[in-house]
Amino acid sequence: MVRMTKIFVPGHISGFWYVIESDAILRTGSLGAGLVVEPGLIIEYLDVNECKVLYNDVEIDLKTYRDGHEIAGIPCKAIKVTSPFELGVGYGASAGVTIGGLYLSLSSAGIKTTWNKVGEYAHSAEVLNKTGYGDVLTEIYGGGLELRISPGAPGIGAIDKVPVSRNIRVITIRRRKYSTIEMFRRYGDTIKIYGPQAYNKFLEDPSIEKFGEVSHWFSRMTGMMSRSYESRIKSILKNEIRRGSVIDFFVKKSLLVVITDESGYLDVYNSLSNLGTPLVFTLNFSGCRILY
Repeated sequence: MVRMTKIFVPGHISGFWYVIESDAILRTGSLGAGLVVEPGLIIEYLDVNECKVLYNDVEIDLKTYRDGHEIAGIPCKAIKVTSPFELGVGYGASAGVTIGGLYLSLSSAGIKTTWNKVGEYAHSAEVLNKTGYGDVLTEIYGGGLELRISPGAPGIGAIDKVPVSRNIRVITIRRRKYSTIEMFRRYGDTIKIYGPQAYNKFLEDPSIEKFGEVSHWFSRMTGMMSRSYESRIKSILKNEIRRGSVIDFFVKKSLLVVITDESGYLDVYNSLSNLGTPLVFTLNFSGCRILY
């Protein structure tokens, strides 16, 4: 039965990107690269006749979730989401909630579907609300380190998967919080300039090392990571950087993101604890899935 179904959706952290606009919402998206991470969202159906989202036991109003149902032409259902991610800071969480919730609502209505079709509705809602341009595509497909090679919704947009070790660890620290709309207001002009340059730099040597280097450069050039903050992180992680435990670091929206490996991540974690509570993720290669 639907209410016994749980959906897993990974998180997604873009390192660099730029938006490709189209008159067709399904063809609007982004080119860039990012990390698909887990643990992620666990989404389950609630047998309650109302439209609501319980996110870590707190009821929230998520417009992408409501709009996704309106676009799909189905009743909005109640869902419960268990998540390691804070909403609105750079993990692609709103896309994940919308993907999982739409699948469950479609199933509860007796509609059999595919991930790409669910992704069309979720992607349209994300673009409509300007909350994400590549998260739906990447979270559905997974891939560890993904490269968006064609913009748009799943089935129209496309990704390539860059070979990378499963031993990679991604450690994040939440900084000040601001919306995706605010991010584009602050940095939209520099993203348009440096996004294509970052993309082309990465294509010269697609690897986790190059991803870290280019993401670092992109966050500095766009202004998301100030020179003083960059120096502060280098000082905090100087021992780990010297030992080679840090592949690189960058800032995406409200997140400091540090890429490390399995052997050195505990030292990085301990050093970053001076800034707050670090979260540790592994790479996700499989994308969305039904848990049972």
